[in-house]
Amino acid sequence: MSTSNTQSRAESFIAALRRAAKDRGKMAALRRAFSPHTQMDAWPVIADLGGDIQQPVYATVAAIYATHPVESKAANFGATCRQIALAGSGDTKLPESHERRFRRLIAADSSAQLGELLRAWIRLAASKGVGVNYEKLFMDLWNWDWRADDIRVRWAADFWPARKIEELPLPEEAQP
Repeated sequence: MSTSNTQSRAESFIAALRRAAKDRGKMAALRRAFSPHTQMDAWPVIADLGGDIQQPVYATVAAIYATHPVESKAANFGATCRQIALAGSGDTKLPESHERRFRRLIAADSSAQLGELLRAWIRLAASKGVGVNYEKLFMDLWNWDWRADDIRVRWAADFWPARKIEELPLPEEAQP
């Protein structure tokens, strides 16, 4: 599927979610998409918002959006996870618990498994007041089953950004 087509799907679905965000009944129904036992309660709302209920990404994104509709312009979900991990701490060192949780997230074998793991991250984002770039997340979830390795690398690069290497002083014996 072309990137522009996926992007237009993401943009239109997230725009529909934004319009529905004030409707508490719709948001409650969308949160029910998390559970396989109650997800059918979300399907009419997802379809009404223009989502294809045969594509699980719509239910996943709708459920997490309904849980935490705060948005950001983060480059990707790896950057969001970094913000979550560092929120409230004055330190730039990532807590080991968040690193382990992030490793499990990027190790997901399928978009369905990834969707299950995202729920905990979204709850953390809500508790720490960190927004999510839902359009980028939709596109990454849409493409996960085909381009997971590329997406993993992008997310990991933003979760563990490279440090700038400062010029180290030469050892005394090597100085001119």
